[in-house]
Amino acid sequence: MNSRAILAGAALACALGLWTVVALRAYPALEPVVAAHAQSEQQQRLAYEQNTIDVVKRYGPSVVAINVTVRGQRVNPMENLPPELRRFFRQFGMPNNNPFGQPQQRTIQAAGSGFVVDREGQILTNFHVISNALQGDTTHLVDNASITVQFPGGDPLPVKVVGVDQSYDLALLQLEQPNKLPAGARPIPLGDSDRVQVGEKAIAIGNPFALQSTVTQGIVSAINRRQQAMVSGVPIPYVQTDAAINPGNSGGPLLNSQGQVIGVNDEILAPNGTFVGVGLAIPSNLVKTALPKLRQGGFIKKAEIGVTIIPLKDYPKAVRAYLRLPDDGVMIVHVIKGSPGAKAGLHGAQFSVTAGGQQWPAGGDIILKANGKPLHDGGDLQNLVFSKSAGSKLHLTVLSGGKERRVTVTLEVIKSDSGAKR
Repeated sequence: MNSRAILAGAALACALGLWTVVALRAYPALEPVVAAHAQSEQQQRLAYEQNTIDVVKRYGPSVVAINVTVRGQRVNPMENLPPELRRFFRQFGMPNNNPFGQPQQRTIQAAGSGFVVDREGQILTNFHVISNALQGDTTHLVDNASITVQFPGGDPLPVKVVGVDQSYDLALLQLEQPNKLPAGARPIPLGDSDRVQVGEKAIAIGNPFALQSTVTQGIVSAINRRQQAMVSGVPIPYVQTDAAINPGNSGGPLLNSQGQVIGVNDEILAPNGTFVGVGLAIPSNLVKTALPKLRQGGFIKKAEIGVTIIPLKDYPKAVRAYLRLPDDGVMIVHVIKGSPGAKAGLHGAQFSVTAGGQQWPAGGDIILKANGKPLHDGGDLQNLVFSKSAGSKLHLTVLSGGKERRVTVTLEVIKSDSGAKR
């Protein structure tokens, strides 16, 4: 095509509103550029998808459904009936305690997830998934209780409870027949949660609503999201994700793009009990710390000081200035009666000040250092305490009434209702 023909065609195209088409044909060199760009976008999208597919194929067979059954617990059939219905049953001459005749029993069932952590058939999950089957603060099952795990496409397999850490909501199970571990169920490696970045891929595998081997995907929404664990009240620096997590996902792995566990799915923040975009996973480095003790067996009871604290850095700057508080350290809000902290003479807050519509405890002892290490937040103190055993001594530098003093606390296991089911 000569130049006159091109110009003539272009003029005609302008008149007909077809300039884009003619221009593309007039410059055929643009066609492969546009095509290559579209192909590049497609390849990037498929690579992202393929990564998820590869991770799920490799480690999906290592994620189990956990089923807990407790049979034979007696229940008053009227306990959940409204008063008007109770009167209805009495009008027909039925006994108040059992309108249905024979004594009734119920079966408690719970379900969750877990994943393989070694080739000997050990499986990690949440404590709250199996707690209803345990006798108090032990790893022994109550009468008529059973715990089984089911690998994808497999039959239920019985397990025993090796160790439990209620504070961190973790439990370690063991296949009663390790030789039943499927060939494709390999241990899932634990990643380094300290290196997790907000925005990176997060893949959750579990069994929400008893739908086995469900995969959801999102991103890491936040790190070090310190929240009190519902099962223990102990603050945990969670990994937050928007990968959908629902009842039944508890105990399952949260994986990164390398197929490493960056967290154990634990809780959701939701007003109606289902996922609304905020899932919390126990960070893998905390799991690494707990796993050796879990493998030793038994119900782990952590030694404590027995104090409730608030990091001073959480206080508004104006409040710190008004109360003449340092920037670092933790304010003791409350001291449990008879606790190691109380025996050592620590004191909680005596009053509070209001700022921004919120009350801030004041007048309590401020812990500046523990074993010579400055405290920047509550996690620093918690991690140090939880690394010690009962009988260990903790040397604190405390600011009280504007003066520093030294306090030695002997850690103890504080008796509580930790055996209660939540």
